[in-house]
Amino acid sequence: MLPPFVHDTLKWLRNETVLPFGAAPSAAEDDEPIATDPGAGAYAAPAAAAIAGLVAGGALLLFWNMWLPPFAVAAATILTLAAIRGGRLESGTVRAGDRLAGTSGVGTAALVLLLLVEVAAIEGLIFYHAPSAALVVIVATIFGSTASIVFRLTQPARPLEEIGEIGRPSHSVALQGLMLITIVVGTALLLPVFRIGATAGAFVAALAAFVIVVALAKNQHADDVPDCAAAAGKAAEVATLLAVLAIVRTP
Repeated sequence: MLPPFVHDTLKWLRNETVLPFGAAPSAAEDDEPIATDPGAGAYAAPAAAAIAGLVAGGALLLFWNMWLPPFAVAAATILTLAAIRGGRLESGTVRAGDRLAGTSGVGTAALVLLLLVEVAAIEGLIFYHAPSAALVVIVATIFGSTASIVFRLTQPARPLEEIGEIGRPSHSVALQGLMLITIVVGTALLLPVFRIGATAGAFVAALAAFVIVVALAKNQHADDVPDCAAAAGKAAEVATLLAVLAIVRTP
């Protein structure tokens, strides 16, 4: 019997990455999938994201120690992270962009722009200090995962009069645990190395990116939530990297 935190961490690793941790949820006797609470164990999601980020950060240090150019190291790091997550944030961003714009190709253009900014941010952080860049990659992965999960738990927002007599399931406890662990882990990783300015900037940038995606997706349908959540996660991830770079490069 695994401790609850370990069990929930393995669940989120299974759900959010392609890493083979544990078995898939069982089905009911009538072959219908068992209903699950999407926010169950959300407090452990940052730990699962940290493991994925740790693999990407390790890849960054590996490629850096092979004396590859910083641009190649940054690109390989992003590819590693995308592979670990099965390209879910990237593919979701493409679909979300196309759906929200109502035109094919917009999502691809948005993803390319985000990836270019992400590569440039990681490259700049490698020039600053490669081991520290690996830490920022881990934190960015955590923030991206948290933003994606928060979006899924809170969107689409509906006015109270549309809810009727049956209230929406509340995920307040799950959200509180998720945000608390994210803040604690993010602060613990960034504050000792980058001090308060970059740490605060990373949080603010990730939150701003999340809010922007929520605003853009205000007219979404329920079927759009997974893809818009992926876009929110990718935007928060890129914003975190860019904010830390901007602050550490400021004289």
